[in-house]
Amino acid sequence: MKKVNEVYETYNYNDFKILKGNREINKKHSMNIFKSMEKRILFSPLIINENMEIIDGQHRFKALKKLGAPVPFIIKKGYAKEETQILNHNSKNWDINDALHTYCDDQLEDYLIFKKFRDTYKFGNRECMNLLSGTKKVAYDKMFMEGKFKIKDYPGAVEKAIKVTQIAPFFKNYNCRGFLNSMLICFDNRDYNHKQFLRKLEYQSTKLVKCVSESAYLDLIEHIYDYNNRKGTPRLRLY
Repeated sequence: MKKVNEVYETYNYNDFKILKGNREINKKHSMNIFKSMEKRILFSPLIINENMEIIDGQHRFKALKKLGAPVPFIIKKGYAKEETQILNHNSKNWDINDALHTYCDDQLEDYLIFKKFRDTYKFGNRECMNLLSGTKKVAYDKMFMEGKFKIKDYPGAVEKAIKVTQIAPFFKNYNCRGFLNSMLICFDNRDYNHKQFLRKLEYQSTKLVKCVSESAYLDLIEHIYDYNNRKGTPRLRLY
């Protein structure tokens, strides 16, 4: 057995720095830690580098500062953003929004575009992944978290996003994943005409309701699209 590090403790909160590129402070998570520490503070040192930048434990730091309690910490020289990202990625609380914040801080172009696209069209994170990557593969979650996400066809994604948002006046759940994925199937079908679908929705909007599955949405879209067609008009078949 050997000693590999030392734990220090201080009340000098201003000595610590938040590392740029670390995930944003989650107020709810920070409050939960604070409430837990009000009852009992367990020994859990922060990891910082030689510049007093917090590598791991920024939520604990906020709670300890609010309580006026001493801050225990370990100094690991050479630790920086890469180690922070590894620690965060291994944390069960590390999510897509944390990754997006980190990689936007890193000025990764695809992530900056992703954030602007999401904020513009108000789709969820995974819905935006589907649109911008051109696929529904689950593997894109892992790639996104690791900073490897790439946008395949931005103009195409914008065109599809605009088409889907045109349905918003007829259907409040237009941006849910199942419906969005169904519309992406429509857009890839050469027999689908978006203007025709919008015209049909003008007098059938009550038929467009929330469904439990993608296949149910496809059935519903087919029914609305084909309703009252002229005799001999080819029926829309989405699958």
